[in-house]
Amino acid sequence: MRFLLFTLYAPLGSLGDIAVGERRMGWARPGRSAIFGLVAAAQGIDRKNDPAHLALETGLFYAVKTDAPGQPFIDYHTAQMPKAKRDRVFATRREELAADDLNTVLSSREWRSDAFFTIALWLRPNSQLDLSDIKAALHRPFFTLYLGRKSAPLGLPLNAQIVEADNIITAFAARMQTVEEEAVLKQVDAASHPEIAFDNDAEGAPTAWRVERRRDAIVSRTRWQFGDRLEGIASPDRSKP
Repeated sequence: MRFLLFTLYAPLGSLGDIAVGERRMGWARPGRSAIFGLVAAAQGIDRKNDPAHLALETGLFYAVKTDAPGQPFIDYHTAQMPKAKRDRVFATRREELAADDLNTVLSSREWRSDAFFTIALWLRPNSQLDLSDIKAALHRPFFTLYLGRKSAPLGLPLNAQIVEADNIITAFAARMQTVEEEAVLKQVDAASHPEIAFDNDAEGAPTAWRVERRRDAIVSRTRWQFGDRLEGIASPDRSKP
């Protein structure tokens, strides 16, 4: 089996949960839709291109290994926003602030510092995608990539690699870390027994210790709609595929 693996690290990042109202909390690891959004951005796929986003959703299996969980903290956030009006669209933040009907919006937003993850993607049966094309896009992304919010730039190159392995556990073990990645992991609070989370229906995945339900399956990027998905959790150090 062929796996595409890459790292995801930022000094500050936000791993957004379902966000409604004033409390904008986050997950402890990246969601499937967030990673597919990052892949789409690297390939130059616009949010309005629903067919391309659905091709990623239906064409790839997904797994994430938490190398360092990071430290969560809450930011009390204030922002000025104009009232929402039908058929009124602002091209820039400057245009928003120039409106004459600004309101102050208060929110609590969760961030995570020094979190480090390794992502794995591999093809579903009958997928029309090409892992080599995705790897090339991650090396030279079309849009700027960030971890959750635009104010959270990545702290390391993604260092995308394609490895051949019998299953996801051996694929994670086969990926070669760079000197810079090793240096960062020595400085942050690295996990002693990193957990992996994966699509529960994935081929090449281990037997799950537990199964969680997450709403991060892409239904429509245009309408910001996401569906439920079952995610298995295991440890690559102490599990057998």
